[in-house]
Amino acid sequence: MDPSQRRAGVAALFDQLAPGYDQGPVPWFGPIGRRLVELTAPRPGDRVLDVGAGRGAASFPLADAVGRAGHGTAVDLSPAMALHLRDEAARRGTPVEVVVGEASPRTLPAGSFDVVTASLVLFFDPQPAETLAGWMALLRPGGRIGLSTFGPNDPAWTAAEAVLLAHAPAQLLDARTSGRAGPFATTGSLTTLLESVGATDVDSHDEPLVVTLPDADAWHAWTMTLGLRQLWAAVPDTEIPRALADIAAALEPDRRDDDQLHLTQHVRYTTATRP
Repeated sequence: MDPSQRRAGVAALFDQLAPGYDQGPVPWFGPIGRRLVELTAPRPGDRVLDVGAGRGAASFPLADAVGRAGHGTAVDLSPAMALHLRDEAARRGTPVEVVVGEASPRTLPAGSFDVVTASLVLFFDPQPAETLAGWMALLRPGGRIGLSTFGPNDPAWTAAEAVLLAHAPAQLLDARTSGRAGPFATTGSLTTLLESVGATDVDSHDEPLVVTLPDADAWHAWTMTLGLRQLWAAVPDTEIPRALADIAAALEPDRRDDDQLHLTQHVRYTTATRP
C-alpha cells in the first residue's frame, strides 16, 4: 500500500472512532498518556508537541506541565479527532493549538520544540524510521522525545485477540498486526530505532496496565471504541456469536475473586534526547 494511502486509511479509521474514542468507563488512553508525559518530563515554559493527539490523552497533561508560560501544539491526521480535541480544550479552558495533518519539518518549524510525544501512534506509520527522523528534527538540541507502543499482553487477552485476528485481512491498520513486529517487537529493537535517527540517552521499558471488565460482552463493547474495531468488522455477522463465545472462554482465566476479568497489557515507553 502506498504510504499516502495508508495514512489516509489511518485518518479515516480515526474519523470513524472519534465520537466515542476514550470516552467510556475503562481507563486506557488517559493513564498511558499521563505516564508518557511524566517520563518525558516537560518543564514549565516549554514548547511541546503531541503527535497523533487523538482526543488529548497526552496533550492535556503536556499543557498542564508547561503551564501558561509554555505552548502546546497537538497534531492529528483525523479532522474529527481534531474537532473533538478543540472542543475539549475550549471546555477545559486549556490553551492547546490543534493542527490537522502530519508532523514534520515540512509542516512545522524545525528545531522549535522542547518536547515531542507520540502515544500509541508510530506503529501505524508505513515509514516509521523516516517519520521518527522528522519528529527528531522538530526538537531543539537537548529536547526530549517520548513514545508509547504496545508490549505483550497476558495469555488470556492474547487468546481473545487471536479469535479476531483469524478473520483479519492482510495489511490491517491495527497495532495488533503492525505494532508488535519489526522495530516495535522489543525494547531493544525500539532502542535501535531511536539510535538510528540520532537519538541519545534512550530508555525503553515495559510497564503493566490492568483493565478490569465484567465479561466478554463488555470487552466487545470496549474494543469497538479502539482500533480493534477493524478486527470486529472483519468477522462475518453470522460468526459473531461464535466469536464472542470463543472470546469469553479465552478471557475466563483472567477472572479473579471479585468476579471481574483483570486483563494485563504491558505498555512500552521509550524516551530519548536529541543531541
